[in-house]
Amino acid sequence: MFKLLKSAFSKVADVLKSKKESIEKPEVIKAPPLEESKQEIKPKVEIEESVPINKAPPIHKEKEIVSAPSFKTKLKSLFSEKIYLSENDLKDIKEKFEIVLLQSDFSVEILDSILDNFIAKLKSGIEKKKNMDAEIKEKFLETLFELVTLDKNILFSTQSKPAKILFVGPNGCGKTTTIAKLARMIIDNKKSVVMAAGDTFRAASIEQLKEHANNLKVPIIAGNYGSDPTSIAFDAVTFAKNKNIDYVLIDTAGRQETNPSLMNELKKMKRVINPDMVIYVAESIAGQAVVNQVKEFEKEIGVNAFIITKADVDTKGGTAFSLNIYFKKPILFLGTGQGYNDLVLFEKDNIGNLFE
Repeated sequence: MFKLLKSAFSKVADVLKSKKESIEKPEVIKAPPLEESKQEIKPKVEIEESVPINKAPPIHKEKEIVSAPSFKTKLKSLFSEKIYLSENDLKDIKEKFEIVLLQSDFSVEILDSILDNFIAKLKSGIEKKKNMDAEIKEKFLETLFELVTLDKNILFSTQSKPAKILFVGPNGCGKTTTIAKLARMIIDNKKSVVMAAGDTFRAASIEQLKEHANNLKVPIIAGNYGSDPTSIAFDAVTFAKNKNIDYVLIDTAGRQETNPSLMNELKKMKRVINPDMVIYVAESIAGQAVVNQVKEFEKEIGVNAFIITKADVDTKGGTAFSLNIYFKKPILFLGTGQGYNDLVLFEKDNIGNLFE
């Protein structure tokens, strides 16, 4: 993940290292060679004693050597603890990073805010004594996490019982597996959970969720393929109330934002169930189009948070930040594998490790 960005960090570091070397090894400014006199050499003239000597012979001054204007700046920087980039350097870095961010699937709608803040941090200088690649990476991560919205406790801070969580997203994004991972996390936090197999459209989806439920030893409410998913979700909520269960995790069929009938089905489910949270599950490889996809879900049913799947196979990484920064809603977790424990918090340390 973030291989392109990691390469960009190195490029900026190379610029700084080159600047550091030029500062620490200032150029030696040599005096220009003295021009040979082109005047004709005249024979010595004897001066008679009767002629008074009123003037002293002229004193020939050596030509002054003026240091180049940049030398003072270089000498000053030599004793400074930081390396400072010129406006041209910063402009060049900004252009390079803009290309890299676009190639890394960062949405064009958030580029300016990221780049302007990042360049402002570089203007403050880079510590000479530190590893330059590491410091540039740190400044970039600082920039991103100053813009993102974080809320680690949103999942477990709800006061509702049962807490009803509705999972939505496109086909193949990993909703069912994510529900199983989240159920495991809820169990590990000493809470109870029931699953609702609301995807009555995709073949084998019910069997897949049942298998997870059996593995985790949690109850599941399911129906037949083609049955009304809202009824299944309603039955799961009723079951949770009767059994004093803390969480209801509701699976739904994958759908595109352009399918009006399936979007209407979600609107009906939200109206009947009144979920405490709607989580949009997105693949990290979804690309720049993900912002436009979520816009429609946000418009039709509202989205409270995101979970990004397949972060372990993504070589770009812009999807998560694009969603978070644009919608100003938290990304709860990153899916990093197929195991039940392969769910990590979306936070600076975990993201930083993906650059390694």
